[in-house]
Amino acid sequence: MPSKIGIIGFGSIGSQLFEKITQDSDLSIAFVFDTDRNKTSALDSSLLPGSFEEIQNREVDLIVEVVSQSWVLEYASIILSFSDLLIVSVSALAIQDLQKKLDAVARKHKTRYFISHGAIIGLDGIRDGRAMIEEVKITTTRPQAGYGLKEKLSERTILYDGPTRKACHLFPHNVNIHASLALHGLGFDRTHSTVIADPEAAIMKHCIEVKGKGLAWKIEVQGKPMGARNSTYVPESVFQTIKRICSQNYGMRFV
Repeated sequence: MPSKIGIIGFGSIGSQLFEKITQDSDLSIAFVFDTDRNKTSALDSSLLPGSFEEIQNREVDLIVEVVSQSWVLEYASIILSFSDLLIVSVSALAIQDLQKKLDAVARKHKTRYFISHGAIIGLDGIRDGRAMIEEVKITTTRPQAGYGLKEKLSERTILYDGPTRKACHLFPHNVNIHASLALHGLGFDRTHSTVIADPEAAIMKHCIEVKGKGLAWKIEVQGKPMGARNSTYVPESVFQTIKRICSQNYGMRFV
């Protein structure tokens, strides 16, 4: 039987996930939920729970969150009381003690939560090398529009340079991949983030620099913007993570 997937959030990523899942014979849509009913108005009404509470009555194998950091903070523990969960707004896990709370709920209810790697690659090697790694830096450069800044910049500007935990608080929609890197590597306080807005940039660029005992790695990823915040690779990345979790029981998981 196809694995049943619930999608929470029907923006640019959620809508593309819906299309990919409906075209895959190994997966099926259990439900789609978004508080903005206009976004889901064209979908079959049988896929649309009338309220968040109704989600708990749906038969589902994995729920995918593509909403926001604040949503994860408020609702992820509720989801884990009855279902496995894939978190795309990974920056939420930088919030102090949230991970401990989710771990406790997942253990109690024998569920699991996973995180998406988003628009970057190579995290498996970083995770495997944690015992040897001494320094991890990530620099993200993207067009100004992606940050929602009120004033128009005239030149390339560093918006933040410091520990990843604070970057996740300041730019919750823009540094999910920084959070994924921190969780795979040295943690939120020992990973260094640089966030850059460039009014002339036509692409998004992420550069990861890793140093350690006998090693030095540099990974650079570029992507065409999809909307203001994400690159075109993100929906495919999340989709393939869903497939691995459902078919191989494999993913960056907790508990």
